Amino acid sequence: MKKIGMSAILLFIVFMSEAQQANLLQGICKDENGKPIENVSVYVHDSLLISVTDEKGKFSFESARAGETLRFAHIVYEPAFYTVKEKDLQGKHLGIRMKTRTHELPEAEITANAPHIAYDNPVMSVIDYVIREDGIYLMVYRRRHSALFHLSFELDTLHEMPISSRYKCLNKDAFGGIWAVSNAKASQIGFVEYNTGRKDKMDFYVSMSREKFYNKFSTIVAASDSVFITGSYFYYNKELTYYCNISGSGQDPYMLHYIVDEEARDDIWLLLHTGGIGSNFWVADPIYNPIYEIDNKFYLFAYTDRETIVFDAVGKELERYPLTFHEYKKWNGKMAPDRRWKKKMMYDLARKEFYTFVVIDGIYTLKRIDLKTGTASSVMDLSGYPFAQKLRIHDGVLYFIYPTGINHRKSLYQVRLD
Repeated sequence: MKKIGMSAILLFIVFMSEAQQANLLQGICKDENGKPIENVSVYVHDSLLISVTDEKGKFSFESARAGETLRFAHIVYEPAFYTVKEKDLQGKHLGIRMKTRTHELPEAEITANAPHIAYDNPVMSVIDYVIREDGIYLMVYRRRHSALFHLSFELDTLHEMPISSRYKCLNKDAFGGIWAVSNAKASQIGFVEYNTGRKDKMDFYVSMSREKFYNKFSTIVAASDSVFITGSYFYYNKELTYYCNISGSGQDPYMLHYIVDEEARDDIWLLLHTGGIGSNFWVADPIYNPIYEIDNKFYLFAYTDRETIVFDAVGKELERYPLTFHEYKKWNGKMAPDRRWKKKMMYDLARKEFYTFVVIDGIYTLKRIDLKTGTASSVMDLSGYPFAQKLRIHDGVLYFIYPTGINHRKSLYQVRLD
């Protein structure tokens, strides 16, 4: 009887797996030049949002049916429509081409807090930037060379240093150190400091291979005066464990918190046991549950568990709050993740406030998170800036990178949120 029961279960699993795969529609949205388009909203029956394209332009629809018409919407492109065919449900990727709108985008309303260029130079293009308590660190490309700037929050140049154009990005580690990173190595930025607190001569003071840098710092996600937190993913990036490490003690780390996306893990188990996993499945996006340090306390945004957990400086749990803004209630009463939410957060270090954003048809809407209630309220939208990059906030000011002029040069923009 047990064998019959197990056979029936396996047959049911295979049947369910095949049924799921038979209704799976996958595709990619591209522009006229074949470049993937991010943040395209995909609708069925004209109004039901079923997917939003990722940074590679990819989307998926798990319950597609032949004969349904999909609508693809983005503020920069003309709407595109496609009627699903039987052959589209056989595991092939559907290609959707979208044409740029023939009319110009509507001009943003000119107000006191409208976005404007914070740092602009006709011969420079901004590559990357990071924000720290002592100012803005800006990496720019200039006439086949690169440079690194240290700016005040009033955007005065405090320090400037020429660097190799091989450096491609800036990275701030969990301890506040700032690094310039190339494909081969990482170099930490430092200063000559005097007893008066004045900083002089910005330079690279520590360098190591890029591989060693990421091996050393990539797992460290937050730190207090007493401990630092490391995180590790398991089971196809659907399980996450945070460990608390006591600095300089020599003691073994202990578990701070364990998070698992049970529904996604069950789906993966089903595919594993029915041969439904492809060769690239292991690179599935990790569950998003970030942790931040504020005044020697750790705030874990456990989106998978729908709660924010607060720990003290040594990892002892203090309190918990609900966390619900990233979901919506479906017609059947169940809660489901909002596909428009981009699974990104921003922390205003000066004001100790958290922000996130949703993207609707290519329009970014910034939201402020209420830690006590787990809700988020809209602050502003960037309707005139559909491809804003690297959004960051400090002291009530939103910064982002955006193309400027006809040569696609990029500049640093800012807008006050108050």
